[in-house]
Amino acid sequence: MSTGLEFDFKQISRPGFKLAHFKDAALPVYQLTVKVLTLEKKPINPIEEGCLRAIDAGLARTMEIREFLGLEKVVLNTVLASLNSQELINYMGSSNDEATTSLTLKGKAAVNLAHMSVSEDRIIKLIFDPYLKRVVFHQPSLLWKPKEIRSEGRMEVPLCGAKRPEVEDVPLEDIDVALERLRRPFEDSKELLAIRRIERREMLFVPCTMLYFRSETGNETQVAFYVDNRISVDHENAFRDLGGAEEVGANHVLADQLPGVVNQAALGSSEKSQFLHLTKPTGDLQTEVISEDVLSTPAGSPTLRNIRCHDHPGLLEDALLNSKVRLMIISPWIRHQVVTDRFVRNLESLLRNGVKAYIGYGLVDEDGGNRAGGKLPITPKAERDLKDLDKRFKNFTFAFIGNTHRKVLVSDNRYAVTTSFNWLSFKGDPKEKPRDEAGIFISKEDYINSTFRDCLDLIQKGYGQHPSSDVIGK
Repeated sequence: MSTGLEFDFKQISRPGFKLAHFKDAALPVYQLTVKVLTLEKKPINPIEEGCLRAIDAGLARTMEIREFLGLEKVVLNTVLASLNSQELINYMGSSNDEATTSLTLKGKAAVNLAHMSVSEDRIIKLIFDPYLKRVVFHQPSLLWKPKEIRSEGRMEVPLCGAKRPEVEDVPLEDIDVALERLRRPFEDSKELLAIRRIERREMLFVPCTMLYFRSETGNETQVAFYVDNRISVDHENAFRDLGGAEEVGANHVLADQLPGVVNQAALGSSEKSQFLHLTKPTGDLQTEVISEDVLSTPAGSPTLRNIRCHDHPGLLEDALLNSKVRLMIISPWIRHQVVTDRFVRNLESLLRNGVKAYIGYGLVDEDGGNRAGGKLPITPKAERDLKDLDKRFKNFTFAFIGNTHRKVLVSDNRYAVTTSFNWLSFKGDPKEKPRDEAGIFISKEDYINSTFRDCLDLIQKGYGQHPSSDVIGK
């Protein structure tokens, strides 16, 4: 699931402080299903309006109204009964089977306005921010469920004592704004009378990046939240007032447990390097830092050299951050644990910069089914995110190849890697159980071009079609 998050490095700089640490995180919000009482203005139908205007003109007896409007007795009686039940008229029977009518105050108002007010119970859904203590508005597709947060390895920002919302916590003026936003075109406005009750509360999450700042001269730390392509000052202030900084380990920024601070100069040059994260355990935090010599240019490497399992993730990250012209990835399987929000964000940044990117995948079983080795070639979340990019960018080709066991990475004319490492389904994390994976790193331009052309031919022709769809691509 992509958030489209891209850092504005000028925005996150602040005088007197250094960015010491950052972490992919998620702010909790409550989706509330609320029952409210509204006052709705409904138009009066023509027959009812005619009866009301006749009574207003002085025709009190039902026989007079019937003769004036030319209605059958049974029709008029039905209309008058409806108007009486809506408290628009007073209806009094008589011994000669003729009734007398008069307008109520509500009925006189209805005649003047040609509509009547009716109370109505409605069920609406709202997003309530427990830190800001108000209703907020987010696109439902951008809100994450708890299991998605866990699968992405994001940190759930703690509530820090912020309680779950009750009826009295939801401002009525926020409900009014929500009702207005939910109003359909040409529909009359509805007046909110009361909140009946909260029927359901569901916790969802807004993806963000949590930033840790350290004072250049003193011991002060600040925790900020980068949400919707900006620093949310409201969240920062509310979180600070709740004492949240200590709960998310801001004290580690002052301790010597961090292996280093983020290089500010590196952050200022997005072409050179974006947030490449090296992970090292530091208490409860996973530290992500920039290192100037991590992404050494492969051009100075030998024409051919062997690479081992844990060399691969850094090369994939480098290709996503530093490719300028073209990027090719072939991987039999794709998993959202590798094609994370960060991966999709970096890939989208390449595409916006005009890089031509190609991803080919897919390995079927001997019978042509899509569960080679008992597993799907791609997880649903990763497929949604990559298909979304494929629809939005003409310079991106996302193709099901059909029956490939190749694992190839090509970045510009800088290098090509052919390997046994599954680029998009295996993390290659050094902290996990070791696995023997090896590849050949190629830095000679002729060989790189030959490898790229061969992979492009594979993507364009494939070995078969996807069991459920045609090859995706352009």
